[in-house]
Amino acid sequence: MTHDTPVPPPTMDLDPEPELRHNPDRDRYELWSGDELIGLAGYERTTGGDVVVLHTVVTERFGKAGFARLLTVRLLDALDAEGRQVVPVCTYLQKFIERFPQYERMVLSA
Repeated sequence: MTHDTPVPPPTMDLDPEPELRHNPDRDRYELWSGDELIGLAGYERTTGGDVVVLHTVVTERFGKAGFARLLTVRLLDALDAEGRQVVPVCTYLQKFIERFPQYERMVLSA
């Protein structure tokens, strides 16, 4: 049984609070604060409707401040709520799941 490892919040507060938005026309999930794009996670869908996460990118202004973690948590929580699993092609996501083992259950097994 895995234990929950707390995920640290970003090191800066934003107003408005960052919001995850799905942009299916561009095959990505985006993290926004108002009109400002913080970062995105590009994906492809599997034939079963699960999500292959290809890459995670945070804009330079928000780099090294914990927003990649926030984007990843929001993404995984949203997919979990939909009953989806992930294939972590993205190396950031792979390392995130190693660091926070409570999300291992979401990895689609081959």
